[in-house]
Amino acid sequence: MSVNDTAKALPRIHGVFSCEREVTVEGGGEARTRTATFYVFASEDEGGLNVQGLNRHYIPAGQKTPMSREEFLAEFLPEPELWLNKVGPQMAELEATVNRAEDMRRGGELYSAEFEFRQALTLDEEHVRATFGLGLTYLAQRDEQKAGKVFERLVGMDAAFETQHKHLFNEFGIALRKSGLHDQALAYYGRADSLSQTKDDHLLYNIARTLYEKGEAEEAASRLRQALALNPDFPECRQFLAWLTKGGHIEQPNYDFRL
Repeated sequence: MSVNDTAKALPRIHGVFSCEREVTVEGGGEARTRTATFYVFASEDEGGLNVQGLNRHYIPAGQKTPMSREEFLAEFLPEPELWLNKVGPQMAELEATVNRAEDMRRGGELYSAEFEFRQALTLDEEHVRATFGLGLTYLAQRDEQKAGKVFERLVGMDAAFETQHKHLFNEFGIALRKSGLHDQALAYYGRADSLSQTKDDHLLYNIARTLYEKGEAEEAASRLRQALALNPDFPECRQFLAWLTKGGHIEQPNYDFRL
């Protein structure tokens, strides 16, 4: 077995770990140094190893810090009891609460969904899915003031977003557009675009719809052309552009979508 095969055969790191570090504590007019124990949640996948601190509810929270496997194992020790008895069950309960809330929201049980999303956010105030879900719930309740507060909160959570959250920004953008909040919708679509590894034809189509409803037909057509350049076989996009052109909303396009 080669060195590479051995590395591949190693079990992936996943669980709670601890390390001891020297910290400086000030009190009584003087600074003292003591040893403190820090607990973290570590998870390893194809993309590498990431470490997060635990909040007061024993939930992994905050920014993920990448570390090499060697560096991590040299500094941290496993805490299997804490993982099995506290952190693991808390994480499972949090995800179950968010899943339950999302099912309620989609089923129209908006007040129950709001309660469940808020419960989830008491455990992890920066939980991305719960925050988006609460905002979508407020929009469905036509409570634009509360939805606006969630919008502002999401804007300040840049460090928490990853590529996997792109669809959440897109979904929230759609809900904002349907509520007539076009500028906010475009901001969310823009964030979804920044999280995409490649340009997305459906996202461009959604942006075009919002721009048109905002009264910017030429800009909408530009996005539709970009979408068709990526995917010429996009019937809704082609129909929308044809409708804009035939209706006199824009100048006749001089563009071969199949180039």
